[in-house]
Amino acid sequence: MAKRYWVNMTMEIYVDEQGCGPRSTINENKDARWFADTIAQKVPKMVNKEFRFSEREYSVNDCSVNYLED
Repeated sequence: MAKRYWVNMTMEIYVDEQGCGPRSTINENKDARWFADTIAQKVPKMVNKEFRFSEREYSVNDCSVNYLED
């Protein structure tokens, strides 16, 4: 039986600037959140696929974004 671990990770992402002013900052923050959520959604499938033939069983059950900081 596998043992469960919770891991806190930090990921640095880059999002293109959309101009200047408060409205562009809001759009950039929304883009960054969308990008981070998209990556988090893909992590379990990508990692599990990479480790499916490993000698021991390794897997990622869930990955989520708790907060976004700029």
